[in-house]
Parts: sequence; C-alpha cells; structure tokens
Amino acid sequence: MKKNKDYFTTGEFAKLFNVKKQTLFYYDQIGIFKPEYIGENGYRYYSYTQLETFEVLTMFKELHVPLKDIKAHMENRSPKALIKLLEDRKSEIDDAIKRLEFASRYIDEKIAVTREGIGAPLGKIVFEELNDEYLVTTDYTGKGDEKDIAQAVSEHFSYCNELGLVSAYAIGGIIPIESVTADDYKYSKFYTVVDPTALAESGYKDACIDSGGRYIAIYDDHGYDNVCFLCNKVLEYAKENHLVLDGSLYEDVILDDLSVEGYYHYLIKVSARIA
Repeated sequence: MKKNKDYFTTGEFAKLFNVKKQTLFYYDQIGIFKPEYIGENGYRYYSYTQLETFEVLTMFKELHVPLKDIKAHMENRSPKALIKLLEDRKSEIDDAIKRLEFASRYIDEKIAVTREGIGAPLGKIVFEELNDEYLVTTDYTGKGDEKDIAQAVSEHFSYCNELGLVSAYAIGGIIPIESVTADDYKYSKFYTVVDPTALAESGYKDACIDSGGRYIAIYDDHGYDNVCFLCNKVLEYAKENHLVLDGSLYEDVILDDLSVEGYYHYLIKVSARIA
C-alpha cells in the first residue's frame, strides 16, 4: 500500500479548493477527475500532482464550461485539444470583458446625466462649459407632427443599433435657430452622443464632433410641451445680452422614464453654443 502521508484524503483535497467532498465524489463518478488511487479501505487519495489539474477544472466551472464538455475533453485529452479548449475560452472571456467595459461606461454616463438632472435649476438661463462630444446624426426633413417625428426617431434608434453604438444618453434633436417662431420650431437632425471608445471599436467613420465651449441652457420638467417656449427663452436671453449663438439649438432629454413617472414629466434641456 502507498504511504498515505504523501497523499491528500478527499476531505483534505476538497478543503484546499473550498469545494464539498461530494463534488469530488461526483467528478469521480462521471469520469472527469479521479483520485490517484483508492486504498484497501475504500478511501480515495489524491496526489499533489493533481492540484494544478483540478485548479484548471475549477476555473472551467467558474467560466460556465458545461460538465459534458469538460468530460469530453478529459476522455480525449491531448496538448492540441487543451490549446483549442483554452483558446475558445479566452475568446469568450475577451468578449465578456468588452461587454463589461461597455456596461461600466454606460453606467457612468447614466449616473452623470442623472446627476445633471438632479441639480438642474428649472426655468433659469444658465451658462455651461462643455467638452467636445461625438455625435451620430440623421437628417430630418419631415413635418412637425408627432407621427413623422416618432418614425424618424425610431429610424435613428435602429441606425445606431445597427452600428453597435448604444448610448446612455437619450436621442436629442437639433433645431435650427431660423426655424423657431413664437409658437413653432422644426428639427433638422436627430442625434445620439456616443462614447469615443465605443466609436473607435465600432469602426464608424461618419460621427460628427460637436465642439465644446460655453453654452447657455435652460431646463424644464414638463416634457416636450414647453420646448418652443424654452427655445424662445434662450433666443431672447441671447438677444438681450448681445450673445452670438452658433446657429442651432440642442434639445436633450435629461431625465426620462427611468427617473420620472410619465412622458409629461421628462426633464428637458434646451441649449445653444455661444459662437
């Protein structure tokens, strides 16, 4: 009989990996991982040379590799088969890392824009210093009725999804200053602010750079009902204070259904860059 002191009992081996003894029994039963030898007393014994093997099997389990795949590999193991299995796992891990990195950026962006909404002074003209942003834009030539606008926004959303450019920012609208009247306005484009990293990964080359700088803005929590009023407030303030604006107004949804209850309580920002 081999010297037991040179081997681990089932309980000792299980404790090293923080697994239950039943896990080792089950792996032995289905042929994935067997003890080095079984003593005359029926006890299972594992050697130190099996530590690394079980560590790799444990890692496979944590990566949700199905037991049937692990079993198939162990029954037909070879250096090439191991490399193939590891390369497949590595590819899946890299993809998962990219998804998690995107999710992390998305969460940071959503937190930032929500905090902007919490601290927004309603109904007052404010000055803001903004950095350059990358925009995916689509032109709009339709009428001002809700049906045409809804269709255009849906098409813009689909376009961004096809590019793989999902954003934490709501779809915004660009309103030419010359289109604003006392009781109406027209969109010329719809846009989505996109993360530079995601943009680079997508390979999309037609994003616009929206220049940073000093902006005047006004916030309102009555949804889209007051957009025309807000546009006129911005233009009136600029005229009264001899500010030259850049030619367009930007309409952004800061707080939507995730933060407020109901379409008519959205927090809207209308802003314009000072030329």
